[in-house]
Amino acid sequence: MPRRPVPSPSRSARLAHRFAARLVLRDLRRRFRRVVWVGEPPALPEGVPVVLYANHHYFHDGYLLWYLAARRLGRPFALWMEAWDEAPLFAPLGALPFPKEDARRRAAPVRATVRRMTREPRTVLLLFPEGVLGVPDAGLAPFRADLPRLARLLPPETRWWPVAVHVTWWSDERPTALLTGGPLHDEPDGDEPARLRALLDRLTAVRPVALGTSHAYPLLDGGADPHARWNLTPLAPLFRRWL
Repeated sequence: MPRRPVPSPSRSARLAHRFAARLVLRDLRRRFRRVVWVGEPPALPEGVPVVLYANHHYFHDGYLLWYLAARRLGRPFALWMEAWDEAPLFAPLGALPFPKEDARRRAAPVRATVRRMTREPRTVLLLFPEGVLGVPDAGLAPFRADLPRLARLLPPETRWWPVAVHVTWWSDERPTALLTGGPLHDEPDGDEPARLRALLDRLTAVRPVALGTSHAYPLLDGGADPHARWNLTPLAPLFRRWL
């Protein structure tokens, strides 16, 4: 059966998307000195939908992974969001309501995502299998998501992509966000937690000396910190009087 063409977004939808994207990009640049990809450049096969599953240890994980999938890889994006009612502005970017205590409402975004992946097979669904925002120092929490059950609901050609996020400090006022990914696999096989732990270990081993090499390169530059932009050396003689 041929796929139906993807309808073009209305002008209002395009404006809403542009506004929401601008908010996210502004926040990323304010919060992070830089966003860095570690390893081989990220790439996804054309013509197949992808579930990007990641650790969830930082408030801005969703922003960072939206930027990776939508802006860097140019893929349509979907995210199931428990707190959608408190932040509906992100609906134009692909966020769908997924209330924790309402199973009926949770079923609707699952069906909508399947339709999206079928109509537009380049879609990337972001999934946090831990289910809650965790503590980075505690490591990866047990998975709450039933990945095999989810796989049975999604299109059979869907691929699964482990991606890890780690936030660290590299002698700047603002932190650096590190991202890396592993090989795609055809279906959940129970090794997903081990894959993410290995990727997190890779990120915690990265040092600033790797920046700018083939091993680690910036995805997003947040601009120099204030202390790096301002030079107060001319004031030194004045303040030296008060030593």
